[in-house]
Amino acid sequence: MATYWTDSSVGFALQANFATENTTAGDFVYIKAEQPSVTFDTEVSELDLMVGQVGAAAERIVGRRSGSITLTLPLSGFVAGYDPTNEDPGGAPVGDEVIPPALVLMANAMGSYASNITGATTSLKNTSFWRGGEQLACSPYAAAGVTAVGTTSTSIEVDNVGISGDQKVGQYILTGLSATTTTVQSGFIKTKVAQALTLFEASTNTVADNAANVYGTATGWQSAEQPVPMSIRWKGQDVEFGYRLIGAICESFTLTMNAAETPTVEFTFRFYDFIADKTIGGLVIPDAHDRIPQVIGTSNGRVTLGGATYCGLEDVTVGWSAGDLRTIVCHSADSGIESVTIVRPTITAAFSAPHKSSDPIYDAAGVAATSGAHVWQSALELGTRISWGVECGSRAGRMFSALIPSGIVTASPVEADELVRYSVELEAGTYSGDTSDIPGETAATCPIDSIFRISQG
Repeated sequence: MATYWTDSSVGFALQANFATENTTAGDFVYIKAEQPSVTFDTEVSELDLMVGQVGAAAERIVGRRSGSITLTLPLSGFVAGYDPTNEDPGGAPVGDEVIPPALVLMANAMGSYASNITGATTSLKNTSFWRGGEQLACSPYAAAGVTAVGTTSTSIEVDNVGISGDQKVGQYILTGLSATTTTVQSGFIKTKVAQALTLFEASTNTVADNAANVYGTATGWQSAEQPVPMSIRWKGQDVEFGYRLIGAICESFTLTMNAAETPTVEFTFRFYDFIADKTIGGLVIPDAHDRIPQVIGTSNGRVTLGGATYCGLEDVTVGWSAGDLRTIVCHSADSGIESVTIVRPTITAAFSAPHKSSDPIYDAAGVAATSGAHVWQSALELGTRISWGVECGSRAGRMFSALIPSGIVTASPVEADELVRYSVELEAGTYSGDTSDIPGETAATCPIDSIFRISQG
């Protein structure tokens, strides 16, 4: 008796190029997500032919295949059982890879440092891709690497130039007295002069102690590079249930970061060919990673606007969109497409903010006044730049943070329900406020001056 497809596993693997499917089963990394939403599209044109019989259907011309797959998953931290003193993100792991697949996929969508991924074969390059040490900005562990003198809520002083050199400007830094303490100091590095690392915004905690350690982190960022294309395998519980989705490019991802909720990320990938396969099915258990905790104060949760913690926010999201996907056709390519290029990526943060008595009012010149425009309306009209950040995590290995250094408010409609609220949207704008004393730290190779960063530590 026939069985029916009920359960699924979804795995990703790097392709050598857009047109070449990855067919090596061992290259695929499977993710822990909700059941996927999959749509298959086939181009169909109807010919208005004289078929010689009233009511008879006309023939169709069938064109290329494509489709999309959407997956939602809770944010994970580093590998389960992560020992920060014994393995670094981006380095050779003790067991499974340290960096969670979701961070690798988000970094790849943004281009990060994709051209730096190496490997003599596609499989070796695939291993490097999931390890993350080449396309993400990763930093290693340094025991007792903090100097108490000079460490404040806005600056971390490290012991030597070696540690300072490992901490690239624009990337995330994390310090603490132990691997299990929840009193950690963290933030994105804005400037670096010798051993003094100034943070983009004041940290929640200050760990000014000579015994404090510097823990490994991994940061992906929006760059000028293109992502590497992926092959996706969507498989069911029996060997007969399987689809190969080829030439997949991330169309968008959205992080939901509501207060007292576990953060989630939703990915949508566009693929440009699909093949049903009765030989690849069977469920796969994903590698285990620690869970990022709820966004609450005991887990260092916060949202910042303009560097200050902001309460009352609901419907908090930050998302990346590919914008326009430009396709280059090719008659000899299996899918009829040679390449797909992301043309105008967009990063958008959104939230609902209540109207509070302490909210400032500005006049037409942007000066505080008793009448004029509410802060969000003023920001929309005057093009006021404002940073947006979110952070949460309970300890080393379970920290997550994202930052838009310079956001432009694009919408702020008012809604009146139980509270008067503003539905604010802002997009990542240009930014050039980072500085480093190391000439080699450039926007091509690290997150310095990047308009959007996502990191874990």
